[in-house]
Amino acid sequence: MVVLVSVGCDTAATADRADETASASASSPTLADVKTASSAVTLAAAGDIARTPEDGRGTADLIEALGPDAVLALGDNAYSAGSISQYQENYDPTWGAFQDITRPTPGNHEYRTEGAAGYFEYFREQVHGQPYYAWDAGPWRMYSLNCEIECGRGSEQLDWLTQDLAASADRPALAYVHQPFYTCSTKHAPYGELDDIWEALQDGSGQLLLSAHNHAYERFAQLDAQGKPSPEGLRQFVVGSGGASVYPLESRCANREAQSEASGVLTLELRDDSYAWEFIDASGKVLDSGEQQIA
Repeated sequence: MVVLVSVGCDTAATADRADETASASASSPTLADVKTASSAVTLAAAGDIARTPEDGRGTADLIEALGPDAVLALGDNAYSAGSISQYQENYDPTWGAFQDITRPTPGNHEYRTEGAAGYFEYFREQVHGQPYYAWDAGPWRMYSLNCEIECGRGSEQLDWLTQDLAASADRPALAYVHQPFYTCSTKHAPYGELDDIWEALQDGSGQLLLSAHNHAYERFAQLDAQGKPSPEGLRQFVVGSGGASVYPLESRCANREAQSEASGVLTLELRDDSYAWEFIDASGKVLDSGEQQIA
């Protein structure tokens, strides 16, 4: 079952959508169910997708072959400013095939268009004007977060996340947000302002955090908010490999367990008591895989 739970946000970035947001919050819209043969749910995820109509072709073909239950577009989906015309011209010819099952989050490039208006217009049937939201994927609670607006201590978004985690404490949680808390790229540094988000997820039932922003793939060990390995910590995946030009990675990085500069997609199988992952490049080759039991 995939359920979109609407949340309110009165930031300046969304003020021009106040009426739409209020309506969506009142109706608590529900998206189409994810059909699975068991309680497990499969996801495909990547961000930083399309500067041209052909950029996302390889990863879109891969997603089509994989046939996931849901697709996570991790931000900077349509360059260079996420306008509605750029979504239609650069993103829609490839990843647009999965629009109905996509649960997106915006990136910094989406906000180069005022209020990320192109993103909200293109995904109007998926996000219902909400800058961040929660949904259910089988046994897991999912959080599409947005740190292009306020998300730190004292913010409405962090308060909402903390409350929802408490209400869903009996379920494992996966969150995704464009900028990564842990990463070792030659382009963008780690986004330290995610520390409160990380701690809230760790104090709750959080297991995984997915991000993009750096155009490559990285998998980290389970870490706490101070960067120390911990069986109680979260695992960060950076999946900025959707098709846009590659950003080289630093050759060494503390607690990084896998890396690739290939275009590709992260797939996840979410189960009651475990999750499994594969990073598959656009040619169909599995470059990283594993499985993790959860408490």
